[in-house]
Amino acid sequence: MRNIQSLGSSWSYLDRYEEAFAAADYPLSAWRAVDLPHANRELPYNAFDEKSYQFVSSYARDFGAPDLSGGRRAFLDFDGVMASCEVWVNGQRAGAHRGGYTPFSIEVTELVHPGRNRLFVKVDSTEQKDIPPFGGVIDYLTYGGIYRGAFLRTQGAAYLKDLCARPGAAPGETKRLEALAEVDGPSAGLSLRARLRDGTRLCGEARCAISADGKAELRLEGLSGLRLWDVDDPALYDLEVELLRGEEAVDSLCRRVGFRSAEWRSEGFFLNGRLLKIRGLNRHQSWPYVGYAMPARAQRRDAEILKRELGLNLVRTSHYPQAPAFLDACDELGLLVFEELPGWQHVGDEAWKDQACRDLEAMILRDRSRPSVVLWGVRINESQDDHDFYARTNEIARRLDPTRARGGVRYIQKSELLEDVYTFNDFNYNGRTAPLREQRKATGLKRLVPYLITEHNGHMFPTKRFDNEERLAGQALRHAKVLDASWGAKGTAGAIGWCAFDYNTHKDFGSGDRICYHGVLDMFRIPKYAAALYSSQKDVADGIVLEAASIFAKGERDAARMLPIEIYTNCDEVVLYRGGKRIGSFVPDRGNFPNLTHPPVVIRDLVGDQLDGSKFSRRDLKTLKRIVSKVLISGMESLTKADNLSIGLLLMRNRMSFSEGVELVSRFVLGWGAEDESWELVGLLGGKEIARRSYGSDAIPARLSLEPDDESIGAAGAEAYGEDWDCTRVVVRLLDQYGNLAPFATECVDVGIEGPGSIIGPSRLVLQGGCLAFWVRATGPGKIKVSASGTRLDAETIEITAV
Repeated sequence: MRNIQSLGSSWSYLDRYEEAFAAADYPLSAWRAVDLPHANRELPYNAFDEKSYQFVSSYARDFGAPDLSGGRRAFLDFDGVMASCEVWVNGQRAGAHRGGYTPFSIEVTELVHPGRNRLFVKVDSTEQKDIPPFGGVIDYLTYGGIYRGAFLRTQGAAYLKDLCARPGAAPGETKRLEALAEVDGPSAGLSLRARLRDGTRLCGEARCAISADGKAELRLEGLSGLRLWDVDDPALYDLEVELLRGEEAVDSLCRRVGFRSAEWRSEGFFLNGRLLKIRGLNRHQSWPYVGYAMPARAQRRDAEILKRELGLNLVRTSHYPQAPAFLDACDELGLLVFEELPGWQHVGDEAWKDQACRDLEAMILRDRSRPSVVLWGVRINESQDDHDFYARTNEIARRLDPTRARGGVRYIQKSELLEDVYTFNDFNYNGRTAPLREQRKATGLKRLVPYLITEHNGHMFPTKRFDNEERLAGQALRHAKVLDASWGAKGTAGAIGWCAFDYNTHKDFGSGDRICYHGVLDMFRIPKYAAALYSSQKDVADGIVLEAASIFAKGERDAARMLPIEIYTNCDEVVLYRGGKRIGSFVPDRGNFPNLTHPPVVIRDLVGDQLDGSKFSRRDLKTLKRIVSKVLISGMESLTKADNLSIGLLLMRNRMSFSEGVELVSRFVLGWGAEDESWELVGLLGGKEIARRSYGSDAIPARLSLEPDDESIGAAGAEAYGEDWDCTRVVVRLLDQYGNLAPFATECVDVGIEGPGSIIGPSRLVLQGGCLAFWVRATGPGKIKVSASGTRLDAETIEITAV
């Protein structure tokens, strides 16, 4: 049987390379001790030179190997090394790999021996023009190092080289499963057995012989008692295939499978026979300070944010295959995946294309058994048409996985369609233009075809989480407009927004500080108002959302305007109070957002029903509300001669002086000098209160909050990913007396750690928009005490248990 040993720990690292380092006995005592995943250089949060990580570095470690007598074989498996590498074992060159996003294996049977062995890896993290995505400019950073896991794998002379599971679940049909296996080595006298299990329950079994070329196909028919894998019920089962000599298993491979159908039609996307509108975001797999080099918990946490907090049903892995732990979480959570090959706009020469095809093949072979993956990206993101190249990539995907559809992301209209789905980046919306292009104009085709918006917004409206309220609210509205339009457009499957998280980028892009502020959350995974738009589309059973795109301050917006205020909520009614007095009840704005499941509630009136029963007639009340709202939305300068005449007539009819009129309007516009500066939102569902939020124009910082994502962390399970460390995020918030962020209070915070832990990045933080986060890494078992001291407030110490 195979034995897999994690190589995640006990590496020695040096940020340069010399030929002598590869020797079997080269002394490592002066090198730095590191564990995987590892970034070749820790970076600042922003404003750094991207060339600072683009160098050649050295990794080495000793490892024990078992006796390989009897024809046993040994392999080194790497999940990701950026951007190319060469591997030596015991001073002899074992092999090399090009490409930073795909896994690879190197056989080292002839190079290892029982006992101590030396492994040395030369890692070249420069941007090499013959390796995708390099060769042109790219709008993201690739970082460097051995940033995913590594393993030593030993097994018999004959072993299972590959296993592909193809569960079938067409609507109305009996569930079935095909398992395609490939055996390497002498297979005479061997056979295969497949078993499908639901926990300990055996659901089905099949056996077959192995053909002369080492390939075999097992069929499990008539399976019953199985649930479909779905976004709301991601039922998973274990497929184990054993290589048998008689009845003895000499090797085995396992795949987690889900039974589901996924069809892209001209009418939209159908999952298990039902139309499902796509609501998604693009994701870069990067974090502050360490780039790609974050362990399984952080990878999985991103999937949880996208699915559980934002309520998405699809993520696009822009623009490369992403970490196995992230995709495992997508399988488990029911988050659909559009996975694409590495690249960004540039297509190189024939050698470059050959490498791109190898990357595509490695991606599909790795992930083609996953139920979450419903679309392969077989085209370099936003590249020009290249018929021969893309005919080749389409054929690779069709040959390796005929069960899944293919897409190819473009931003040029009337691009040649070789794929199953026309996947299009639509940046038509600028706040005034149509939210989306009409499909036929984008495709240049006379017929409707399967069609998916793969990017929108993003660079059209970059928004920092610490921008002013109008900018943040504007970003949320733009996402709402495009998502609404995509759900209402005939033949459009849905939309994937650009993007989930802010990300580091090259000097040619972003805000001049090496960050693209395109995310609906920032790099620390802290939400902007636009995140609430996505969260609010969830069912109430999945979490109540009641988020105002405002801090209810009187001077935050231009010209002291306060309206309109968008409330992102899945409640069906919102009641607004000011100073304890009821202003009125507001409902979702289905007039402007007819296709969203939960349109925003838009407040355009701060008079409301406060003057009901007063001396004003119904006509005068209507006039007063209109004028006050216009001032709060567009400013005094927006009032026309007709508006001023209406005000004058209102004053005459009610025998009010001009100063009395000004005082009345000011009361609702600014409320200067009011004793009670509080605002309250009450969310109702079926007439019953289910949520309440308080705000205040008199807000001041009241406390410093520390909140960890996890109270317990540890490396348990890290071996499965070839890793050796774990971490969790801790969010620091400066809160006012109402429990909301104090976004404009400048605060420097010093973070302290006691116990077996360390902070990733700096321990002195400057809060941005009243908030920031950091990651605590466990360095051993025990209690990690985390404290935070500000310039005016200190936080309570929290405790994280490292197992």
